Amino acid sequence: MQARLIRLILGIGVLITPTTAHAQARMPHRTADAIVGEIGVFPPRQDGMTNGLDVAGHFEHYMTARDSLRLGLEFAEPRVERETTDSTRMIRVGGDLLHNWEGGKIHPFVGAGLGAYFLQARDNGQRASDTATRFGGDILGGVEVFTSKTFSIKGEARYHVVTKWNGYDPSGLALTIGAKGYF
Repeated sequence: MQARLIRLILGIGVLITPTTAHAQARMPHRTADAIVGEIGVFPPRQDGMTNGLDVAGHFEHYMTARDSLRLGLEFAEPRVERETTDSTRMIRVGGDLLHNWEGGKIHPFVGAGLGAYFLQARDNGQRASDTATRFGGDILGGVEVFTSKTFSIKGEARYHVVTKWNGYDPSGLALTIGAKGYF
């Protein structure tokens, strides 16, 4: 009876071990983390403004294999159309909740978030006003393509909705490409 119980326990252990190891090997998995770097363009909503550079960095933590919390810093600087040396600098500090779908090497995702937006007018590259802080949010979507188990290339579209500042509407669409490393 005792030998039979030991064989049963060992058999269950053998069956469970490969499943557990395989589940933890997949990226992303629950408790995985990632670092993301992105660069792109920010076409603003405000009339009289033209596209500007958009650069972002994020830390992402996976609560499940499909859902993650992303904290990040984003910098955009759209230019004044009539004088491209003038601009409005926008820095976002915020967080997003994301959901992704398993597609083998391809993982589409959507999300939304909130953040603080720090705004400053620039004249010929120099500070032209005090920094103002506005509240805002974003909705986003994109696709991630895995090139290895722990690295992917991604494309993302984020629409920022930000409260107005002195008649200026800082809302706009960020279109970025980037790289993501998992650990």
